[in-house]
Amino acid sequence: MKPISVHVDERSYRDLRLLAERSGRAVAELIRDAMAEYLERRRGSAGSVMDIPPHASGAQLVPWSRSELLDEMLER
Repeated sequence: MKPISVHVDERSYRDLRLLAERSGRAVAELIRDAMAEYLERRRGSAGSVMDIPPHASGAQLVPWSRSELLDEMLER
């Protein structure tokens, strides 16, 4: 693991310390868990597959509606 330094206000640190004591865990462990949760949420909000621009592979042979395309994607 990579050690880091974070400056927090006294009240936040006190609250973290109390939570850590109640849960029998270290403050650092709570901070690591909070960071992991934050990063996971950020990764999850990367956008929709519909936001990806189409690949220029030639003309569409058979026109599909959006719902037909989504149905096709979900069947595989």
